[in-house]
Amino acid sequence: MKKTILLFVILLCNAMLAAAGPVTETRLTLSPALLHFDYTEFSTTDEVLDRELGWLPGLAFRLSHAITPDWSVDAYTSYYSGTVDYDGQTQSGIPHSTTTGTDLFRFGGQVNTAIYKKTHLYVGAQLHQWNRDIKDTNTVSGIDETYRWLEYSIGLNSDIFIDQHNVFNVDIAYLLTRNGTLDVDLSRVDLGSTTLNLGDGTGARLNLNWKRISTNNIHYGISLFAEGWDFGRSNSKLTTGGSPNVLVTEPKSETRNTGIQFNIEYHF
Repeated sequence: MKKTILLFVILLCNAMLAAAGPVTETRLTLSPALLHFDYTEFSTTDEVLDRELGWLPGLAFRLSHAITPDWSVDAYTSYYSGTVDYDGQTQSGIPHSTTTGTDLFRFGGQVNTAIYKKTHLYVGAQLHQWNRDIKDTNTVSGIDETYRWLEYSIGLNSDIFIDQHNVFNVDIAYLLTRNGTLDVDLSRVDLGSTTLNLGDGTGARLNLNWKRISTNNIHYGISLFAEGWDFGRSNSKLTTGGSPNVLVTEPKSETRNTGIQFNIEYHF
């Protein structure tokens, strides 16, 4: 996974450094954001085991560079952090509510090409990491978990309305999630730790974007987004370093996020 991301970043950097000529343009976009996190785990009979809901503040950056009138590359990253509500049950089936410390980090890039007027086709890849800290209560101990996976995307980006001062844009993508892993830490209750294989999954992402065009090099805008993906049930594996060691399995899950970004775009 790390080698794939590194290769993609190298290709992006080489494309940017090799670009030359009057058609080149670079844009840096800073986006304060709010993400509504919605994560659900299911049993083998599709009963809801637990659900996590809440708003996470965050910040996103995107660097875009036009190589030719028809080709461009993007590099982007985002980070969201906060606390969400957890409603579920213990392993014995007793209802359980607490909160979860949630950190979401992404880093990736994409290559874009014009296919028709203001419509572009793109392919991309990005690395996800989710740090999940299910908090202790007076009766139930919490868990530390770290999820990682690689996302590949293919999508279309199109300006659907343009006038002298405004641009409305739609961006839709199909996602492939690959090489998902989960680090489980049960050391709070001296049951050791292990790493589970989450396998592969699919998903989709939709962005609705509005941008206000100004006469200087700074433009402002708003983006509404929705995204989702699924993972199947993991393998089962014994922890190590515990007293005793225990068998751990991650249920199948779905993520359905929505959010809003406030964009500040600088051209140079």
